[in-house]
Amino acid sequence: MVKSQSISSFLIATAILISLNLAASFVYWDLDLTSDRRFTLSSSTRQLIGELDQPITVEVYLEGTFPAEFKHLQNATRELLEKLRSVNQNVEYRFLNPLEILDSSQTNETRAAAIKSMQKRGINPINLTVNSEGRQEKIIVFPCASVRIGNSEKVINLIEMGGIASDDRKMEMINVSINLLEYKFANAIQKLQVKSRPRIALLTGHGELQRPYSESLEKALFEYYDIARLDLDSTFGVDKLVDLLIIAKPLRPFGERHQFMIDQYIMNGGKTLWLVDMLNVDLDSFGRSASFIPFDRGLDVGGILYNYGARVNANVISDLRCSSIPVDVNTNPQAKPQLELKKWIFHPTVYPYHTAAETQKEGSSSILHPIVKNLDYVDCRYPSSIDIVQSQGNVKATPLLRSSRYSKALFPPVELSLSVAYQNITQEMFEDAAKKNANYLNVAVLLEGEFSSYFRNRVSPEMTASFAKAGKPILEKSQATKMVVISDGDLARNEVLMQNNTVVPLGLNKFEGYQYGNRDFLINAIEYMLDDKGIIAARNKEIKLRPLDQQRAFSEKLQWQFINLGLPLLLLALFGFGYSYWRKRKYTD
Repeated sequence: MVKSQSISSFLIATAILISLNLAASFVYWDLDLTSDRRFTLSSSTRQLIGELDQPITVEVYLEGTFPAEFKHLQNATRELLEKLRSVNQNVEYRFLNPLEILDSSQTNETRAAAIKSMQKRGINPINLTVNSEGRQEKIIVFPCASVRIGNSEKVINLIEMGGIASDDRKMEMINVSINLLEYKFANAIQKLQVKSRPRIALLTGHGELQRPYSESLEKALFEYYDIARLDLDSTFGVDKLVDLLIIAKPLRPFGERHQFMIDQYIMNGGKTLWLVDMLNVDLDSFGRSASFIPFDRGLDVGGILYNYGARVNANVISDLRCSSIPVDVNTNPQAKPQLELKKWIFHPTVYPYHTAAETQKEGSSSILHPIVKNLDYVDCRYPSSIDIVQSQGNVKATPLLRSSRYSKALFPPVELSLSVAYQNITQEMFEDAAKKNANYLNVAVLLEGEFSSYFRNRVSPEMTASFAKAGKPILEKSQATKMVVISDGDLARNEVLMQNNTVVPLGLNKFEGYQYGNRDFLINAIEYMLDDKGIIAARNKEIKLRPLDQQRAFSEKLQWQFINLGLPLLLLALFGFGYSYWRKRKYTD
């Protein structure tokens, strides 16, 4: 009797478990209890993946043996792709080991050809030096993924290199790379689905940046956008079909007619990216002289930007946090120059710094905008400060890039001397500015909302009537739109090596050999302004890796081995002994 009851109970329990498993296979649910919400997709990503109506194939080239840090990246990528697949079964993925394919090559020539073929697709290997059992070993890692929809492919670099590609730097950037995984995959999938490419116009006619100095930015944009140059003298206005207007480092005034065209483009919902140098100064300005006095360019865009909510000042920022330039340290003028890199305080490396008041009000991590989240420092050339002012429209202003706490603005007439580079730049030189709260000077500001026209109440009734008759009414208030104002035109300027006419990648400081975040910042700003689905919000995800205390782990090795291996076995044995004892007592009485 007792035996039959036990069998019946076992069969019922087994049937219940099987039923629950069958039900779970049709209904997916999960519960994310992690503090960093690492297993929760953003709403925009979930919507994007949920709307996929065709198969998407992802190949991840992170299979094999590599350091623990890259294992974290591999696991995080696998978890994300599994999450995407749970939203839509059209997502298929697999992990590949490129080294197995390369090792199968018969000769060094075929191996080199295979690597070259992968590099043409954008799958670039990186070399690592790792410690293996007390000895150093060099390995190759391919931290890339290929995303395909139909015949279209997009290759994603899974690791953010950022700056100098040393082994230590590569390991440091793993956490940043994991934070950006969702954004990178969602962005690639969105770009592959685009049927009509957004249109970007680069304004010309006022001395704006031209090729080859704009080539790096244009090349980066051309991958996803249609690009053309626009001269306002050859048109009656900026076409509404232009999704974004870039105004990069104008050297001459616009005049009222061109200002009016830009203003009405904005009133019709057009997005704009302003990169404005109010003072005429660059490193070439010094020439053979050791000093230079910058002067106002006389640009007439200050008023229109002030109307929208940003005052770009005619000054130059000096900052303790800065990049370097080569200077001749040889004291003998007859001898061969001896160049050394010295800090040049007029080339600030700016960052999304936040003030103590902002931190207290909103929290240090929450105030970082998606444009600048997980962004490296941005290298500037003689930027000026930007003040956020009250506009007549309903406009929200967000500082994006700022100088450091130890910075100050110098107003003309001021002499900039190369002798500053020979000085020992110390924090004390900027203490007075820090005490006066003249720090964290804005270099880039995002303005978004409904703007008031700069020409409001300034256009005659006759002109309004003539425009209305032509089907182009003059608007005094804009639709909801966005603009980014940057006080450094050189932020978008790439260097060119004159000896071989080679274009240097945007943001690469040729003196230091360091890759700054200029390109990423501009691309992020443009994507944010043109991204209606909000995919860029996924950049705000912050997954925190909590590394082990290596010293403690080594000294307490036996203790933790017992806790992880011995203790579970001991508990299992105690449970088995107790359960057997209980059954024996129950059924022998």
